[in-house]
Amino acid sequence: MTESDLPEAAQPHTHDPEEEDQFAVGYVPGVMPGKWFRRWEERHHKPVLSQQQLRADGWREALTNGDIKACFVRLDWEEQDPSLEELRQNFRAVALYEELQVAVLDQDHILTVAESLTTDELNAESSPQQKPATDDAGMAVELTAAGVGPVILPMSLARLHHRKDVTYRQLTDAPTIPVALVWPQDLSEEDEATVQQFVGIVRGRSANSGRDTPPSKEQESKKKKQPQKQQPKAPQRRGGKGPKGAKAASASKNARRRRPR
Repeated sequence: MTESDLPEAAQPHTHDPEEEDQFAVGYVPGVMPGKWFRRWEERHHKPVLSQQQLRADGWREALTNGDIKACFVRLDWEEQDPSLEELRQNFRAVALYEELQVAVLDQDHILTVAESLTTDELNAESSPQQKPATDDAGMAVELTAAGVGPVILPMSLARLHHRKDVTYRQLTDAPTIPVALVWPQDLSEEDEATVQQFVGIVRGRSANSGRDTPPSKEQESKKKKQPQKQQPKAPQRRGGKGPKGAKAASASKNARRRRPR
């Protein structure tokens, strides 16, 4: 996939009646949420999930406009990327996993003999390109293939833009890059419930979990209409209620025992 294949930045949202019955989830380039999308479909959850790849500079607008209900985003990569704590000031978010950073090298580079590299080793043998924005990663890999120099990328972006004339090596001392699932704070109650159901799948909740399949509105309505069960009354002892009745019954029983035959 090249840079031109990426969708344009999100446009102002227009409501389509067919979209109202869909659960639209976005993801930025390189992030691969396909296994979670498949699990949603395999469990026959409603509404139908619609997946959308977005430009990395367009996910905020897409969430704000309502084009999507949730999005997989990469944090702390570009200068404008928020940390998870900063993100939660305006959105809801859950951290998912950490991506490794790699150095993308042309196939003839001397450092390809190593299985992994440190940042110092990379800088000692080459002059890496300036760190590119996510949406410019494809062009940076092309420049690497042309001999301009290595480029450091999250591993998922290196895999997305892989070419036969380049390879990559893990940077063992580079910090990891977090990936999170993000959604607006002001979703409707119904949409929030749908997102929470999807969060359960992403976090590995099984299909048999009671939390994975919330009760339908019809089930909740029936539950509310059912009368409360009354506690069974305690059986009454012969001889009346209370201590006096109990004593009378005991005395009568003893008298029968002493009655001569």
